[in-house]
Amino acid sequence: MAEDRAGRRTLFSTEDTWAIWLGLLVIFSCLAAFWAGGTLKHLAVTPGSWSTFAELSADFVKKAPAFGAVFLFFFVAFTVSMKIMGREIKQFMIGFVVLFLGALAVFYLAGWSAMKRLDLGAPLLALVIGMIIGNLRTMPDWLKAALRTEYYIKTGIVLLGATLPMTLIATAGPVAFLQATIVSVTTWLTIFLAATRIFGLDPRFGAVLGTGGAVCGVSGSIAIGGAVRAEKDHIAIGIAVVSVWAIVMIFTLAFLTKIMIPPLGAAATEWWQISPGEAGAWVGTSEYADAAGFAVVAEIATTYGDAAINAFTLMKVIGRDIWIGIWAFILSIVSVVYWEKKSDADGPTGRVGIGVVWQRFPKFVLGFFAASVLMSLIAAAPPVDYVGRAPVDGTFKSDAQTYKYSADFTDYTVPPELGERFSFDPADGEIVFLGEMSLDQLDLLSRNADAEQRWALKQLHRSSSWFESELDPEVITPIKKLRSWAFVLCFLCIGLSTRFADLLTFGLKPFWAFTIGVVVNVPLGWFLSTQVFDSFWSALR
Repeated sequence: MAEDRAGRRTLFSTEDTWAIWLGLLVIFSCLAAFWAGGTLKHLAVTPGSWSTFAELSADFVKKAPAFGAVFLFFFVAFTVSMKIMGREIKQFMIGFVVLFLGALAVFYLAGWSAMKRLDLGAPLLALVIGMIIGNLRTMPDWLKAALRTEYYIKTGIVLLGATLPMTLIATAGPVAFLQATIVSVTTWLTIFLAATRIFGLDPRFGAVLGTGGAVCGVSGSIAIGGAVRAEKDHIAIGIAVVSVWAIVMIFTLAFLTKIMIPPLGAAATEWWQISPGEAGAWVGTSEYADAAGFAVVAEIATTYGDAAINAFTLMKVIGRDIWIGIWAFILSIVSVVYWEKKSDADGPTGRVGIGVVWQRFPKFVLGFFAASVLMSLIAAAPPVDYVGRAPVDGTFKSDAQTYKYSADFTDYTVPPELGERFSFDPADGEIVFLGEMSLDQLDLLSRNADAEQRWALKQLHRSSSWFESELDPEVITPIKKLRSWAFVLCFLCIGLSTRFADLLTFGLKPFWAFTIGVVVNVPLGWFLSTQVFDSFWSALR
């Protein structure tokens, strides 16, 4: 009986478990709204982009009620959970109001066009601004009470799991996932060994740096930092190093790919020349931030079409990012067994038993996997009668492209092979496709289409995927927005509680360890994309 009561207390007495409950609450709330025929995407928002103060003001006025809803949710959820965990909440409540307003200001600063040109995202800005403020003055006690760095990061990581369904591995295809595996493992081992064996850094620090280079940069550093219980300085420096190299690579890869891709319509005649698909895959393996990578392939796409974008998406967003969960699970166990300081309770031999492993194991990692598995099961079961629809006059918008098109399908000739699946509805001004359209089918439909029709067909290709057109925008997008709030709150906390003197103790060792990984990663990505799996990437459209 006593053990049962202890077990129940554990379920509601730690930030680890509360991060799971809050994450799952968000996920099930978004799913419930979706299944009821609605969505929470109008409430779960972040500030938009702006160039003038008039645009900023208009965006704030429009979204102010939604910001209030986001604040109310986090304020109540964190306050109630802190109270149940037996923490003092009066100072926390005051501090959280100020912290949230600070996060809102950071989001708006990150949305400024000047910051976007510099590729300075909200998490990095939160870290930098927090450090500046935190080193100019001592934080008052009422604000310190709200600096719950680990709680915010753990909640964000659980939400991260819902945005990475495991079914994406099948979407990426075996070739993309195999290449991603080779790159991820090789890059991680290189950076980790350089950090720990050459520069003598803490293995948890090496794991954060390695994952930042091996998967998706900032998100990978955040997730692994929490999973291995790294110091806040480790995560802060890891993100700074990743961001520096992301900026370097956006210029380096854009320059190299422009030189290496032959002119449009010309065949490759030199050994170093590559196709747009190979270039996209290379960028996907060697760019350390999604936004920066999309910027490179979007530039390629303006001249050479979508092959680079599709290859980058398969390689980076799907192939490599899925490794976040794998690394988090493996490294959380390694950290408990080998890296964390052992207590006397572990025994004279220093061995860690199963019970101790479970006690120290970061439970929120299980929340990450639970969220991913749940969303995987839902994503794998689209409605059997789903029909994709796209307007003949509309706007195609993706991470890399935005184009307003106006197409006329009155005289369009449908390929005989797709006659039963594709149709044009002139009354509603829509083109329709039964089931999910493959890239081969998109290519077939595009052969006899003009430029405007091709954009409409690309829009139809996206809308034919239930995941892309329904589940992602209506469920996963609001989860991503709330995840972003949790991450910005986290990094603002890290910045406010970090002293520059603490960072200087590491010197340039983290930078050089990561740089060694870059030296291995970039040529490896080129070799795999252009020599080993070149037939796959060259054929991609």
